[in-house]
Amino acid sequence: MKIVVATAKGGLNDFVNQAFGRAPVFTIVDIEEGQIKNTKVAPNPGASASRGAGVQAAQFCINESANVVIAGQFGPNSSQILQASGIKFVSAPPTMTVEEAVKAFLRGELTQAILGPEGGRSPGRGQRMGHRRGQGKGNW
Repeated sequence: MKIVVATAKGGLNDFVNQAFGRAPVFTIVDIEEGQIKNTKVAPNPGASASRGAGVQAAQFCINESANVVIAGQFGPNSSQILQASGIKFVSAPPTMTVEEAVKAFLRGELTQAILGPEGGRSPGRGQRMGHRRGQGKGNW
């Protein structure tokens, strides 16, 4: 099994990066018989893309023959591509190291993916994530 983890610097001791498409590097972990056997670090081709970061990152995972992808959150385009290619993708908190996240996944503790805005960006000035009408928080 091959697990690709979004990271900032790479390696088993690095922490899970929250943005899949904009993660600087990926740590690629080979699993054999339930154990970590090999790791390598590769740059994310989508990290500095002006557009389509999630698509490029997802294509990288397909090219690496990944079975699983771990990141903090996934954008809609990357999640659709990963799902269509049969790659399982799950979220892990930023407090987890790569090694902890991989082991948690293998134990069945990481099962859900958090979907966020494309590219892992928060809304900027003047942008909203949705309307709050009817929730007692005033109108926008």
